[in-house]
Amino acid sequence: MHFSPTLLVTGATGFIGSALAARLIHTDRWNDCLFLVRAEHREDGLARIAHVLRRQGVDEDLLDRLHLEQILCGDLTTVAQWKDDSRLPSIRDVVSSAAVASFGNHPSIWPTNVDGVLAMAHALQERCKLRRFLHIGTAMACGHQAPIPVPEGYDAGEETDHFLQYTQSKHEAERRLRTELPDLPLVVARPSIVVGHSQLGCAPSGSIFWVFRMARALRAFPCELDQKIDVVPVDYCAEALHMLLEKPHLQYDSYHITAGETRACSFGEIDEAIARDTGQSPMHDYQVKEFGELVQMQDRFKELLGPCNKRIVLRAIRAYGNFAALGMVFDNRRLLEEGIKLPTPLTAYAGHCETTSVGIPIAEQMHFDYK
Repeated sequence: MHFSPTLLVTGATGFIGSALAARLIHTDRWNDCLFLVRAEHREDGLARIAHVLRRQGVDEDLLDRLHLEQILCGDLTTVAQWKDDSRLPSIRDVVSSAAVASFGNHPSIWPTNVDGVLAMAHALQERCKLRRFLHIGTAMACGHQAPIPVPEGYDAGEETDHFLQYTQSKHEAERRLRTELPDLPLVVARPSIVVGHSQLGCAPSGSIFWVFRMARALRAFPCELDQKIDVVPVDYCAEALHMLLEKPHLQYDSYHITAGETRACSFGEIDEAIARDTGQSPMHDYQVKEFGELVQMQDRFKELLGPCNKRIVLRAIRAYGNFAALGMVFDNRRLLEEGIKLPTPLTAYAGHCETTSVGIPIAEQMHFDYK
């Protein structure tokens, strides 16, 4: 029997995409899923999906629901090679999660996050009768100059002062999707900082959590302890994406998936939560230090952080320190209006993130974000 999937998911082996897949596998919609996976053969792609689903806590018996026919081999830089696949014409919904989520200057960021996404959208618009194209961007696409709290749908256009090449690429992809494909049923979801899993801690991924570990190890960072940071767990992000995918009618075409003003936590509160849940002491000796002062500490990085690349550590401190000092919080009223509850605050599961990071070097966790 010919497989006629209705949902194409890209990026299912990534942190956010795998969390969404782990949610979908519990639903009837799973039988309609087609996954674009970077792999030479379907067997390799299936193994990659199964691996990340295990990291997301999916039971082995549920993995039996994953079949070879659900794997579409390819990536966003090779759209021409898979756009004529016979399974694509039945696709009605798309979750565009695939991206090079590197916070360094990775050469594949633009070809994947911008050119690849546009090539895919053009190809699917031609072959499919799409109901919804759910594109996952980032709340940080707002740029440095955005007002706080950052309004949903905020866009400074060409004047945007971007944080990183990654955030710029996400902003550009949104712009080109809207201008080049005005009839695309586009919904943009902009998550803020996605850290850990509210039940699994850092078992699925240590992405971003190493920033808190680094600050606690250095006893210094460029931000005040009372500075707030907008963080959501990956399972909340997946829940919100699932709702934005399945709800028949949405009020808006752009949403923040964020903690908002009520659930954003300060660095001091996060430190106290980690200390409380792990039996450690809070950072009473913490000091606010400018980047230049932290550069002067680099000879102690190995002692304080373990084996690491000083250059990458300093680049990370500059990027995250500057961002953290801004105290950016993102409005989330649109998502709440659609019926989603407030997210679990990081203070409720930061201790679990810490305990699931024990024995993992900070430098190893950084690999999630500095590819």
